[in-house]
Formats: sequence, C-alpha cells, structure tokens
Amino acid sequence: MAYTIFKSINVLNPRTNFDEKSNVVIENNKIISISKKINLETLTNQKSVTIYDGNGLTISPGLMDMRVNLGKTENLKLTQKVALENGITSIVILPNQTPKLNNPSIIDHIYKQSENTILPKVNVYGAATKDDAGLEMSELGLMSEMGAVGFTNGNKSIKNSLVMRRLMSYAKMINRPIIQHAEDQDLSGLNQASTTSIRGEMNEGEISTRLGLIGIPSCAEVIMIERDIRLAELTGVHYHVAHVSTREAIDVIRQAKKKGLNITCDTAPPYFLLNENVLLNYDTSFKISPPLRTEDDRMAVIEGIQDGTIDAIASDHRARSKDTKVQPFSAASIGAAGIETLFSLTLELVHKKLINLNKAISLISLNPSKILKIKEPTLELHEDATFIIFDDKFKSTINQKDLMFSPTPFEGRSIKGHILATFIRGNPSHLNNLLRKRVLNEF
Repeated sequence: MAYTIFKSINVLNPRTNFDEKSNVVIENNKIISISKKINLETLTNQKSVTIYDGNGLTISPGLMDMRVNLGKTENLKLTQKVALENGITSIVILPNQTPKLNNPSIIDHIYKQSENTILPKVNVYGAATKDDAGLEMSELGLMSEMGAVGFTNGNKSIKNSLVMRRLMSYAKMINRPIIQHAEDQDLSGLNQASTTSIRGEMNEGEISTRLGLIGIPSCAEVIMIERDIRLAELTGVHYHVAHVSTREAIDVIRQAKKKGLNITCDTAPPYFLLNENVLLNYDTSFKISPPLRTEDDRMAVIEGIQDGTIDAIASDHRARSKDTKVQPFSAASIGAAGIETLFSLTLELVHKKLINLNKAISLISLNPSKILKIKEPTLELHEDATFIIFDDKFKSTINQKDLMFSPTPFEGRSIKGHILATFIRGNPSHLNNLLRKRVLNEF
C-alpha cells in the first residue's frame, strides 16, 4: 500500500461548500480520509507513506479551462504540460485550429492523441458549421457521439439567423450547448466577405478616437446576444455566451436568466482586470477579441461575477508568435496567452475581497464542468485523487520571460497565488520544489 498524507491543510470543496483545515489521506489513487484527526501510527506501519506539512496551503479540485485555442494539433502535448503546471486538470479546445474540428474523425483523432493518465484531460468543441462563411451545418450528431461537448464557431460568431436556429434545434435534440462568440461582425468591421469592410481594432469611444484607431462598438456584442436569446427561447437549447465584456450584454443575460431560460456565460481575466486605457501606448499585447472595454464595463463584469450572472471564468488562451505581435497595431494579430495566469488572476478577485475563495475555485473548476456536463471535479471520499495544492498568499510578478506562451497582457503585474502540486488520478503529475521541502516524513 502507498499512502500520501497532507497534514493540517485547508480543504476546499466547492461542490459541498466545505472549507476547513483537515488531514487528507490518499491510498494509491483514491482519497480515503478527510478528517480532523488522523492515526499516524497505523499508517506509518504500512509499506509506503509520504507526509506533507499542509499548514498554510489549500487543497481543492483541479481546475478546468473551458476556452483554449490550440492553434495547431502539434501544440496539444505542450499545452497539456503547461496546463498541468498551472493547476488545470481539464481543458476544452476550440475548433479554430489546424485542422479545423468540423468532422467526427478529427475529433476522434484529438481524443486518441491526448490520452495520457498523468496529463490533463482534453475535451473538444465541435465546429458548428463546416465553412468559415457559417452557412453549412457540421455533422453535430456524429461529432457528439465522438465526444464533442458543445458546438461553436470559436472566435467567429454564428451570424446567420436561420443557420443558428437550425443549430440550436439540433443541439437541443442531442442535449449539447451552443457556445457563441457574440459579435455582429458586420457592425464590427470584421466581415472578410466584403472588400469594403473596415476592420475594427479596439473598443469604440473616446480612446479609439484619440488614438486614431478604428472602433468596435460595444453594442455589437449585445445585439448578437439579444437575437440569440430569442432563438434560444424558441428552441429550448442551452445557450452559452463566451467571454462577455460589456454592461449591456450582462444586463440582457441577467434578465434572460430571471425568465428561466437555459442560458449561461463566461468571461476572462482581461475583462475584469483591465480596461481600454491600457491601449494608450499602442501595446499590441492588449489587442484581443472582444476588445478591452470601458471602466464601467469592467465593473459590470465584476458585478456579474458577484451576483452569479457570469457562471465561469476561462483563460481564453490564444497564444500568438512574437512576429505577429511586433507589428503596427492595425496589422498585429488578435489574441493573448492566458492559460498560465488563469489561476492567479482569478484569485485577484479574492484578494480584493470581491468574492471568497470557494466561489473563485467554483468559477474555474466546478461551474465549467456543470455547463458542459463533464464529470465534476471533486474531493469526495473514494473518488479518484485529482486535485491541486496551492498557496494563495505566495507573492510573485508575471514575467513574460518565465512563461511558455506569449504574449501576456499582464506583464509586470504583481500577483498572489501559486500552484505547488497537481495530482491526476492519484499520480503526482506536477510537484513544485516548494512542496518537496514540506515533506515531514517518508517511510
């Protein structure tokens, strides 16, 4: 028998709202005890026992990042390893990659390629439409059978109303959510089908005027959501809005939820920590989609997190090469890395006393799994030991040189929160040296 014991550690389980200092005992790959008292004499007589000092640390279920842009299939293993080191035990990949995830065979290939007992679980969204024009539905039923957890066009909106209605009707039948990047592409100047389109560059307003950049009006987000809510009510589908960023959108979603519609949404750290003012120096690391909004919008996102209108937080990870960002603002690529900073940036909400730690972990763990109907991460007895150990008081500074992916819009930001270990199905897949130093006894 092999035992691992975390002594006097804070146990956080959002599923049961449990938050107490306890002793956690793992036998092989199962949690067998979470208790105030522990009989160490009995356990130390066993074949193999490792005891860690958990004082000042927290154990919680592993994290889920429900919005990861992979880019290319060959990036999968690296993304899994980086996610692991940052406490993420499950990721969901968007279909906008090479090759596009728009048929069952590609999805099956991704699942087979990602199988690994010591790396984060990979889940996949299927592309809602086969073509970039968003006019031909993909094979939703077959992709669902292969494991697609939902359907979306990823970083592009599903803009044709009839196509969206058909997608919603079919998704309702197979009990899968439709995930929307809510943006009226024509209004935003992002419709590449028209040679006369002017490509939007940042949020429309005083700052865009001062900088001489082409603005994307905030109403482009809520217009799409309002249409989709009508269609969701018509079809009864589970409709999910990705990375909400404006007060108007949050207000509309809040009202739809009050009506009892099956609607959920997420946001990402840039939208509750940054506003459009950071663009005053034309730094392209802040060029993301949706664009950074006003301070009033940022506060609305925080309010939405606090009152439960916003259900989850995702990294919206979209790494870009340095060459595509070291360009004039108009020519620079859209997107930023986020998988390595999701945990610590979410904890800023806790340190600023805007939400408690249990809710913060729920937003990046329990809630995403509920939305996508994936097995919920938990610290229940006799369950597979998939969890993280972290120090929520550990201070550090985000440094691009220390990150595997770029760019980060949070370069130089002081943060608190550090992952010391990630266990996956009982395997200590990632052990930080700071935790190794806390070994009390090893038999």
